[in-house]
Amino acid sequence: MSTHTNHLQKLQDWMELRNYSEATISAYRCALKQFLEWREAEGFSAPFGQEEARRYLLSRYRSGKKWQTVNGDYSAMRKFYEHVLGQEWDVEHLPRPRKERSLPGILSTQEVERLISYGRTYKHQVFMVLLYGTGLRLSEALNLRIVDIDGQRQQLRIVKGKGAKGRYVSIPECLLEVLRNYYRAYRPQDYLFNGKSTRNWKAACPRSAGW
Repeated sequence: MSTHTNHLQKLQDWMELRNYSEATISAYRCALKQFLEWREAEGFSAPFGQEEARRYLLSRYRSGKKWQTVNGDYSAMRKFYEHVLGQEWDVEHLPRPRKERSLPGILSTQEVERLISYGRTYKHQVFMVLLYGTGLRLSEALNLRIVDIDGQRQQLRIVKGKGAKGRYVSIPECLLEVLRNYYRAYRPQDYLFNGKSTRNWKAACPRSAGW
């Protein structure tokens, strides 16, 4: 096993034991691989030191990489140094990059309505209404199950959202009514939109659609 592969595998093993998602592990492996290749090209040799980490992050900044990219590099390298190499990370000389703050664009009501109307089917339109009305991430909406909808409390239960953390999201009555109409039209089972399972809706949610 090559030295690079060995380092990458050790980082992956640690992250798997900490129950990181596959997507996060893949992103961190990719970031670390780029650092290891840069380090080799620059002529650095073992043992690892933090000066090359500092130089690498500066080179990423100066090459025009966006904040999100450099921040991902920083996270991967810090975990590698701390949990694979067993080195204390010098936060004073290797500070985390400050987040770039910019105001998001705001759509008018008419623009939102037009966007939703572009949905090819009623199902697509309801899906976009749900995203807009609750602020769910795409993966969270796709994995929303019928049993996660609490019409009485007007809440959605999000299981394993970002960072594998669950939470509750408020949902207005008008949106609940849209989802009830969607259910009557499509009769989904278990998963609200992608039909991954065959569990019976009524068993999970009484009152026609249960909410």
